[in-house]
Amino acid sequence: MKVIQSFWTKPAYHNSEDTNARFNGGWPNQKHAFYSFALSALTINKFYTKNELYTDQRGKELFQDFLELPYSKIHTQLDALNDYNPKLWAIGKLVACAAQNEPFIHLDNDIFIWDKISYQIDDYDIIAQNIEEDFPNYSKAFAYMLANFDWIPDELTSTFHKNQKILAHNAGLIGGKNLDFFKELKDKAFNLINTNTDHLENLDIGIFNTIFEQQLGYALTEKNNLNVQYLFDEVAADFAEIIDFSSVPISSQYIHCIGYAKKSIFACEQIEARLSYHFPEYYQHLNTKIKKEYGDQYHAGKISKKRLQYLHKFYDLVENTSIEELWDIKFKINEKCTIDFNSDPITVEYTIPYDQRLHKKELEGWDSILLYFLEPVSMKELYDELSQDENFMKQFQNDLSKFKNKIMSFVLEKTLLIEILYPVTLT
Repeated sequence: MKVIQSFWTKPAYHNSEDTNARFNGGWPNQKHAFYSFALSALTINKFYTKNELYTDQRGKELFQDFLELPYSKIHTQLDALNDYNPKLWAIGKLVACAAQNEPFIHLDNDIFIWDKISYQIDDYDIIAQNIEEDFPNYSKAFAYMLANFDWIPDELTSTFHKNQKILAHNAGLIGGKNLDFFKELKDKAFNLINTNTDHLENLDIGIFNTIFEQQLGYALTEKNNLNVQYLFDEVAADFAEIIDFSSVPISSQYIHCIGYAKKSIFACEQIEARLSYHFPEYYQHLNTKIKKEYGDQYHAGKISKKRLQYLHKFYDLVENTSIEELWDIKFKINEKCTIDFNSDPITVEYTIPYDQRLHKKELEGWDSILLYFLEPVSMKELYDELSQDENFMKQFQNDLSKFKNKIMSFVLEKTLLIEILYPVTLT
């Protein structure tokens, strides 16, 4: 299977206050954008021999000459988009996908994989990351379009009226064997843009991108009766299932730092730490170049040596431990944490490893489970204890598999991201 990625540089170099803009690729600084581009391409390259990049001349210089990433081929046809508004950041992907002449998968360059994508090509015309149903961001922009645009594709309005809700498929991962679909999507999207240029400054253009790329994409698959495979059957509106670094690779082999996730200090830390762990020689080489060419960027959000060593030990653990073995490892509350039993509710005070700030958390809801770890306890022991509580289990509708995954995600997240918990094997 052929993998492609795309990067139109104009949005990345256009500074904007729009929260959905793509300045620095959406990352808080250029250094972490570089780490993301590199980790994405390098993890894909471990599983696919054919990974092509669609960009422009400036992008070729960045990815080939500066980042030195091992793409099998780099195309520069996105130079043709230079007259378009840089806020229309999704159009580069539309052009790249429409240019394909064989089945493919497009992965955004904020996606990182630890296994091949399981696309059942014999059964499905299209593959996408997940379906989105009435996600809150779409409605206001779509309502403006319905009231003011000079032309809207019939498919958008008919699908909306038929289903009485907004349906879209997340295109962080998009691809398939029906190549005509991608050509039609590009043509209709550009027609929508070109016909309504005068209206674009009056709506959220960032969200407009998701409408002409994802909502229109869904409408066209429905119109043409195409079978769509979703990599994830269910994804919450906060996308928690696909930004769970703590479960990689033990139960998750796919991370997508979607939109707002790029602004998280934890995501930035994990991108850098994973790059340094999986590709240490490349990481050192890239840092040398960043320090030389972008000196002011080099120290932005730099991970301490002590923290990086801890993260690498954690990665060693999850990379070399089966789920069954991990389930039996005992975890304990970090002795550096302070628990106040006299407050109501009980609180825990801890230091955020990333920036050494003190933080106090109320132990309510799921966080109250941390009290089980005053003494070493395994996830299996915690599961056995909590699964007997009928009231607690109602939230999972007796789905023990879902409950088990939640326990693992909770424990590993508190261990990896904020070090409230630690596995006794790391001491």
